[in-house]
Amino acid sequence: MFQSKQLLLHPRLGKISTLLTFCVWLNAENNHTQWNWHGAFPWVYSDEDQGWHYWHAGTDGKFYRWKDSNQTWYLYDQDLDKWTAVSVVGTSSEDSKSDSTDKSGYENWWDYYNKSDDSSKDKSSNSSEDSKSLSLQLDGLTREYLLYVPSSYDGGSAVPLLFNFHGYGGTSSGHLATADMRVLADQENFLLCYPQGSPDSTGSGHWNTSLPGGDNKSSADDTGFVSAMITSISTNYKVNANRIYACGYSNGGMMSYFLGGLMSDQIAAIGSVSGTMLDGNPDPTNPVPMINLHGTADYVLAYSGGDGSTSTTDTLTSWAAWNGASTTPVVTTMNSGNLSVEKSVYSDSNGTAWVEHYKVINGGHVWFNLDLNGSDTNQLLWDFFKRHDLNGPL
Repeated sequence: MFQSKQLLLHPRLGKISTLLTFCVWLNAENNHTQWNWHGAFPWVYSDEDQGWHYWHAGTDGKFYRWKDSNQTWYLYDQDLDKWTAVSVVGTSSEDSKSDSTDKSGYENWWDYYNKSDDSSKDKSSNSSEDSKSLSLQLDGLTREYLLYVPSSYDGGSAVPLLFNFHGYGGTSSGHLATADMRVLADQENFLLCYPQGSPDSTGSGHWNTSLPGGDNKSSADDTGFVSAMITSISTNYKVNANRIYACGYSNGGMMSYFLGGLMSDQIAAIGSVSGTMLDGNPDPTNPVPMINLHGTADYVLAYSGGDGSTSTTDTLTSWAAWNGASTTPVVTTMNSGNLSVEKSVYSDSNGTAWVEHYKVINGGHVWFNLDLNGSDTNQLLWDFFKRHDLNGPL
C-alpha cells in the first residue's frame, strides 16, 4: 500500500461514512499514518508513487482508486489486500458521466475538482469561443496561446496586457476555466493572454523558470516566447507598453517571478498564486511591484520553501528590498468565509505599496476562491496591477 500526505473529500462523493470507515481500517490494519484532511476533495498523495490518487466509493459498496500516474482505475480486494486494475467503476450513471469529463486541462485531477471554487464567478457572458487561439514559431517550435480581446476594446487607445500562466502539467484552456479573468477584462478594458507551456520529456506543459541550465525541464526559451507574444499582440492591437503584467499559478507563479527578474524593463508588475521563487532567481534591474497569495497548508510548494525554492517570507522581503520598500510589513487580519487571511503590505517611505501578500491560513495548493470585502483572487491581482506601470505608481 502507501503512506499518504493528505486525503481530500469532494462534496459529490457518495457513502462518505463508509469511506471514513475504510480509511480507519487502513490505518489500523496497515499502520498507516499522516492522514491530513483538507477541504472537501478526495485526493491522496502517495509517497511511494510520488503522485496523486483519487478515491471513490462506488454505489456497489466497493472502493476504487484512480492512479493519476498511469490513468487507471483500481479496485481494492480486501481479502487479497491488494489493488487490481479495472475498466469499469461501480457508480451511478450520473457519477459516471461527471467522472468521465475531460480533466486534461488541469495541472492534476485535484485542480479539476477544485475548479468548483470558481463556480461563483459569472461566466454567462463569456464562452471558450471568444478567446482567440493563436500561435507563433520560435526556435523550431510552434508556441500557442489564447488571447481574449475585451468587448470594451475599440482600438482607439492603448490598453494594458496581462499574461496569466498555468501550472505544471496544465493547459492554457484549463487555466482559463479555473482562473477566468475575462469578465474583469471587459470591465477594466485590458487584453488577457493565457500562454501554453511547451511539453517536457513526459509531455507535461511547463515553464522554464531558471536561466539556461540543468534546473530547467527543457531547453525551450520561454522568456523569448513572452517577448515574441508581446511583439505579435502589439502588432495587431494597441498595447500600452508601460502596462504589461504577468501572473500565474504554481509553476506559472514561478514564471512571473522569473520574468520580473529578467524582464524588469518590460514587465510592470507581477503576481503569484500558490507559486514560489526559485533560489537564484535573477535580481530585477528596475523596480517591479509584486503581489503574492499563498496557503500555509500548501503541500506541493511549501510556504516555508525548501527543495530549491525560497520561503514565502524571504521572497516577500527580497522583492520589498528590490523595490525600495520597508522589509517590515503592515499586517491586517481578514476573513473569507471560514478562512482566515493575513494581508501584509510592504510600503516605501511615501506610503506606496510595492509588495502585497495574502497569507491564507490552512490554504492549499489552489487558485484561491476568496471573498475579501467583495474581492476575489482575480480582483485582488488586477487592483494591485492597475496601481503601477513601468514608471512607478499610478
